[in-house]
Amino acid sequence: MTARGRVPGLARAILWSGGILFCLVQLTLLLLVGMPLVDTILLAVLLVAVPAVAVAQLPLIEGAWVERLPAYWSSIATLALLGTAAWLVGTRLDGPAAIGIVRLPVGSLVAWSMGLAAGGLLTIVLFRQVALWTRAQESPMLRQLLPTNREERSVFALLSVAAGVGEEVAYRGYAIPVLTPLLGVTGAAVLSSAVFGVLHSYQGVLGMLRTAVMGGVLAWGFLASGSLWPAIVAHTLIDLVAGIALGKRLLLPEASSGVGEETDLESSRT
Repeated sequence: MTARGRVPGLARAILWSGGILFCLVQLTLLLLVGMPLVDTILLAVLLVAVPAVAVAQLPLIEGAWVERLPAYWSSIATLALLGTAAWLVGTRLDGPAAIGIVRLPVGSLVAWSMGLAAGGLLTIVLFRQVALWTRAQESPMLRQLLPTNREERSVFALLSVAAGVGEEVAYRGYAIPVLTPLLGVTGAAVLSSAVFGVLHSYQGVLGMLRTAVMGGVLAWGFLASGSLWPAIVAHTLIDLVAGIALGKRLLLPEASSGVGEETDLESSRT
């Protein structure tokens, strides 16, 4: 079997495994924990189905060129769907306050938002430094997905807002309160942050760890401030700054190949 033949097979295996785990998680929450059906389905989607799809895509897109604008728009649609579902399910009994949509004084909102944004950007810088020390390589996919012109930057800005709202409502505002009775506050924050990291598996192992830590920072801000708004604002700002304002300056230097290596590569192609 060729390498190309194995790639779809690996993706199918990941999806099948995700489907089995989805059923196990959903039925456990429903039958053993006694959670309402709608919550069991949504939690299983957020914690299992979405991460499984994210990981299954990796062997399919490895080495391929991804068109940025279609990727941005499909991500916006997915985030809008997840955020809307989490909003509708999470607020159905106790209103927006159940998912942390609580007003803060303007001064507190600004202070918390700027502090969390600074913490998130500092996380990116620290992981970049660690990667330089360990000679780790940046994910080629992450490099590909950064916007390069005005139109792409405009859509990426919309994507940043969609991520700031959709991911925070789903993985902080909804998931943490629902998981807290089962795992405790710390366990719920850790699990949601770990899954949040897996969602960004296209960024490689370094990117998943970086994003998981960043998710932990945002989860702490949500819990400590008592409102989801600072995490939403900070998440949006982090994506805007890291994706547009600083962009490739935050990426690791590209690995350069020597003349001999280039010659060997060309020889292997002939």
